[in-house]
Amino acid sequence: MKRYPLIPTLLAICLVNLATAQTNLIPRPAALSLTQGTMDLQCPLSVRAGSEVDPALVELIRADLELTLSPSLQECMDPNELSLDLIRPDTLLPPEWYSLTVTTKHIALVAVDEAGLYRGSRTLAQLFEEGRTSTELPCLSITDSPRFPWRGMHLDASRHFWTVEFTKKYIDLLARYKMNSFHWHLTDDQGWRIEIKKHPKLTEVGAWRKGSQVGPYSRREYDSTTYGGFYTQEQIKEVVVYAKARYINVVPEIEMPGHALAALAAYPELGCTGGHYEVNKGWGVFEEVFCAGNDSTVHFLEDVLTEVMALFPSEIIHIGGDECPKESWKKCPKCQARMKAKGLKDEHELQSDFIQRIEAFVNSKGRKIIGWDEILEGGLAPNAAVMSWRGTEGGVAAAKQKHNVVMSPGSHCYFDHYQGDPANEPLAIGGYTTVQKVYSYEPIPTELNAEEAKYILGAQGNVWTEYILTREHVEYMAVPRMLALAEVLWTPKAKRNEADFIHRLENEFPKLEAMKVNASKSLYQVSIRPKQGPKPGEIAVEMTLASGGSFSMTEMAPPYDESMAGLAVYSAPVIINSDRELHGWIQREGLTGPISKRRFLFNKATAQKITLSEPPNERYAEGGAFTLVDGITAGEKRVNTEWLGWRGSVTITVDLGSEQDVRTAGIGALNETYSWIHMPDQVEFSTSNDGKTFALQGSQKVKPGVGRRAFKFDVVAKTRY
Repeated sequence: MKRYPLIPTLLAICLVNLATAQTNLIPRPAALSLTQGTMDLQCPLSVRAGSEVDPALVELIRADLELTLSPSLQECMDPNELSLDLIRPDTLLPPEWYSLTVTTKHIALVAVDEAGLYRGSRTLAQLFEEGRTSTELPCLSITDSPRFPWRGMHLDASRHFWTVEFTKKYIDLLARYKMNSFHWHLTDDQGWRIEIKKHPKLTEVGAWRKGSQVGPYSRREYDSTTYGGFYTQEQIKEVVVYAKARYINVVPEIEMPGHALAALAAYPELGCTGGHYEVNKGWGVFEEVFCAGNDSTVHFLEDVLTEVMALFPSEIIHIGGDECPKESWKKCPKCQARMKAKGLKDEHELQSDFIQRIEAFVNSKGRKIIGWDEILEGGLAPNAAVMSWRGTEGGVAAAKQKHNVVMSPGSHCYFDHYQGDPANEPLAIGGYTTVQKVYSYEPIPTELNAEEAKYILGAQGNVWTEYILTREHVEYMAVPRMLALAEVLWTPKAKRNEADFIHRLENEFPKLEAMKVNASKSLYQVSIRPKQGPKPGEIAVEMTLASGGSFSMTEMAPPYDESMAGLAVYSAPVIINSDRELHGWIQREGLTGPISKRRFLFNKATAQKITLSEPPNERYAEGGAFTLVDGITAGEKRVNTEWLGWRGSVTITVDLGSEQDVRTAGIGALNETYSWIHMPDQVEFSTSNDGKTFALQGSQKVKPGVGRRAFKFDVVAKTRY
């Protein structure tokens, strides 16, 4: 390893061009300046490395860069040279720091560690890709290092199983954008995915379920197709080695004490009842969990963790700890006996006791645990790190207790959420997390002072796969939100600029297509939103594009024949007063966005004056009262712009403007118990001619059921309200 003083001459090349550096690198480097001259990329590239650099790393960088360069079509007297060197500077520099200097014939990549060399080579690979068309690379200098040490992505392999080949491709994406942590979710209620030799039934039984939940959660429908799979220990080693070569740490997650049905199905004695357990077909949270009062359960999990730690060199082992119901513990003699013996006041403290026993074992092997923020409940284990997912509160609490934290709030980091208008997106679990929202995320909560903020290691994006069945869908949900998070975690906060990022992202899409990555272009999805029109009975349909720019549209009347629709450039809200379907999309050179579609169906109440006796709950209030008369029929795939919600009773009054003959009245309701959304107890319809005295036309007590339900009443009346 060479020792250099860090002086300006180390990075001085040519004369600095004061113009702003125009490159499309993601993530954006900490410092970049263009200089005079270019390197001819038609000349071949030779790679030289210092003796201290691992030859395997040199060969990996060489092979990767060769893929980004066009084959040399001309003879050059001297090839271009890339030198790779490690330095030990006199000045303290952060891990993964690197410097990249390009002159007309030479590229110097120096770093403080091999991870830095590899990160710098990812920057160089993107630069080479940019130069493929022009066959030139501008002379430049870059100094760069990450803002956070934990820059992670997660993949759920339990709900749906992913091949080793695809898992490696996923890791390649992390590497491309300088992420360094791969959180591999390997066990859950729906499947145990890692071979444990001492307990083979975990995969013989626990890796397979007798069907899977299909469609929207509210339907509770299941197929009967056996589903499963698992990774052998050799396959686990293969993935770990692959990630390590790219300086990515693989963090395994073995869920405990909840989300345990796959393990309980294999070994029923690990539960509180020993009763009949099955690998679960459905999604959600289930009461059957590991018995926290049974010493043999803890010893069993120690066996599992012993084999896991032998496979994963990661200092951090994820033990889950989330969403653990306590009902079975309240009824379990062994759990109650342990609570009494240890003086534990409630089942939350019993969970803390369980986690601390697991942590003590993991610590004894020289490792540390991390868990979801529920592990704070009942008392945090002494050396545990916290992954904060239920907002930021858990992360704040842990950091104030001087525990390391990885931020992963559902609001910004759950990439299983919708990323565009849900009406035009594949089925997802819910939520609404756009690329722009991810990019706006700041991992350090404002509640922390400078000293407490040091415990925030970084953040992580999560891809839960209940509703994701194919590798293409994984890519669609992860990319490009992964890129936005990568820049949040790497680039200095002061250097981030959303508009600039969106510009660079547009240039990245063709490269992703070349890599056969099914990236979502929901960023370019036209939003179609109804507003009250100029007159009662009219809707003003507004169409907007978050990424900016003009876009095309069509408007169709029944029977909605696209071949007969006229093409126009959207310029102002479209006023409609009868059934219509509108389409909108962006199309310009090199970019075609997805087509957004909205159908509006009119009845006597559509776009008429509407009043509410109580405002909707703030979580379900988007669009306001007009949502109920906007011409859009809300569906089972819950879209917050299509539904309103209340915690109590509400009276909804529609003014038809004049007395009208009414034959039928109706309203829809939705039941999604897992989201704490429930049907009303009763629905009543009344009519009035003066808006003061109402006559009851019908009433229905709501029967138990799931999904969407329509309430309709036959009404024979001439009425205004």
